[in-house]
Amino acid sequence: MLTRRACIAGASAAVLAPLVAGNARDIAGDAKHEFDPSSPLPHKTAFSPFAGSYMNSASQHPLSLGARDTINRYMDFKTFANGNDHSVLATYQRNLENYARLINASKEEVCFVQSTTVGENLVLKALNIPEAGGRIVTDELHYVGSLPTYAEIAKQGMDVVTLRSSDGTIDMDEFERAVTPGTRLVTVSSVSMVNGFQHDLSQICEIAHAAGALVYADVVHQVGSTPIDVRESAVDFCSAASYKWLMGEQGLGFLYARKDRLAQIKRPWLGHYQLRRRRGFGFPNPEPGDKLTEYEHHDSALGYFAMGSQSNIVSALLDHSLPYLLQVGVARIQAYRQPLIDRLQQELPRVGYPSITPRDSRTALVSFRHGGNTGELHNKLEAADVTVSVASHHLRISPSVFNDMDDVERLIHALS
Repeated sequence: MLTRRACIAGASAAVLAPLVAGNARDIAGDAKHEFDPSSPLPHKTAFSPFAGSYMNSASQHPLSLGARDTINRYMDFKTFANGNDHSVLATYQRNLENYARLINASKEEVCFVQSTTVGENLVLKALNIPEAGGRIVTDELHYVGSLPTYAEIAKQGMDVVTLRSSDGTIDMDEFERAVTPGTRLVTVSSVSMVNGFQHDLSQICEIAHAAGALVYADVVHQVGSTPIDVRESAVDFCSAASYKWLMGEQGLGFLYARKDRLAQIKRPWLGHYQLRRRRGFGFPNPEPGDKLTEYEHHDSALGYFAMGSQSNIVSALLDHSLPYLLQVGVARIQAYRQPLIDRLQQELPRVGYPSITPRDSRTALVSFRHGGNTGELHNKLEAADVTVSVASHHLRISPSVFNDMDDVERLIHALS
């Protein structure tokens, strides 16, 4: 089962420099698989045909046929099959612009990171955590890979409060009581990977900011599947990988940092990709002096968080998938999907699988308890050729733009 330089003499495009000089023809090129994103959902023909029913996009979203075309064009580029007139500069620029549009940010507030977790750890380092001390508030519906991070931070002396859940939600009154003066950071998953519970991010930010705390959100299960507006929510930092609802692949993601928060943080790491301008005075400069270099950082998220070498092939994929999501519209995806989720919420409890997702949830993940016999459950699903995520105590279903009610009924029948 699928799971989870151009340096200077003026301003440079350091972070997004072309791989090869030339005519700068974009990797994206002309599409081979033509598809109209404005067509009615589901978009089955935008993807390779599935032998059965795949409803596990929260673990790994399939690549579209159009995205696969970009890989072929990238391989032509890397093998010089069509000459050497390509450039990745425009592709990276578009990715930043399109991702910023998707979350209602400015391009200067977003940069690339390797993964959601890398983004979260960079924020912690930028805030000098745990050395600065104080309190962190999180909850047990946060990403399971992040909970050990905060357990380790607690061992290093910070006051870490992890709120528990009894019904698949997090009580906001408890949250407000936990966020006391001296709280440095509130950190949550805006949409939980466990059961799709969605935090009211605006309310969390209001509570945190009133206490002088900042907010980080893991948005990997929201961006691309459920509308998100970083301006409206006032969230300070958030990150996401691209291989889930952004329909890309592992190895490249995005970090958002509010521009008015940059003065409050330190650079968590250093590198030339953060530089807006650099000038060298050392060897082999004909006029050597005391200085070896002059430089300026970008006054943006790039200037604080930009990483080293980036995944050009994933960037090529995103150059197809991000425009697709913008053209389809995340709100339209959510509206199309909701009847599928509602049907599952209605029928699976009737056949012995109690829901652990709030009934009014409008996210792309819905989860149900099972009896604990994962082997038997896997056998049922395999016999029906249905792919969902199965954990020791629950199963998680995550339909996407290519699923329809037939997929849902197939699953219900298999579990009945």
